[in-house]
Amino acid sequence: MRIIALGDTHGRVLWKEIVKKEKDADKIVFIGDYFDTHYDISVNQQIDNFKEILEFKKNNMDQVILILGNHDFHYLNEAQEKYSGFQAFRYIDINEVLQPAVKSGLVQMCFVYDKYVFTHAGVTKTWCLVNNIRTNHLEEDINNKIHEDAFAFRFTMGHNYSQTGNDVTQSPIWVRIPSLFEDHLVDTKYVVGHTTQETLVITDGIIAIDTIGTSGEYLEINDLVPTAKKL
Repeated sequence: MRIIALGDTHGRVLWKEIVKKEKDADKIVFIGDYFDTHYDISVNQQIDNFKEILEFKKNNMDQVILILGNHDFHYLNEAQEKYSGFQAFRYIDINEVLQPAVKSGLVQMCFVYDKYVFTHAGVTKTWCLVNNIRTNHLEEDINNKIHEDAFAFRFTMGHNYSQTGNDVTQSPIWVRIPSLFEDHLVDTKYVVGHTTQETLVITDGIIAIDTIGTSGEYLEINDLVPTAKKL
């Protein structure tokens, strides 16, 4: 099995070059955050880019996995809270393309292969316990949760009172890497975006791939061996 994983896109189009190069991969995983940006990328460009990603998914249903991020979640009807970067003046336009994609299952919350767990930010033991997530059915339960109880993914302050999500109480679209190290699931290798890195970081337990906008790197997992790659 060869898996390619791409970090947060935020409207960027570099993914097109990557998937063209890696078209023979068994799985291509987008780690979320298709919307909101600090760069000069208009809302129309963000929406059009996401539509192209959705079309890529539809044309390659078994190969392509689309994960939801926090900068996507706050455009869903169920979220009922807004985060930094929220584009209120175009909320309806983004919602109209994103909401059906999540409802239909084109966009999901989690993908698991062997010991590798792909979510936007990571999964803590605390969040699993509070939300009745079975760790031996992680992908199934987390993906069902967005349809059954989307509030479980909202920003949930913990003892650190972190405004950026650095608490073990936070959900798979919000928890930060230090809290993930502190409260990780046993025998799990997390692949996460969410926290921008200058270069792609590979450790024994966490692989941080939010590097599309910095080094341009992406992740390859080939026969369970992770490697940072670049065009």
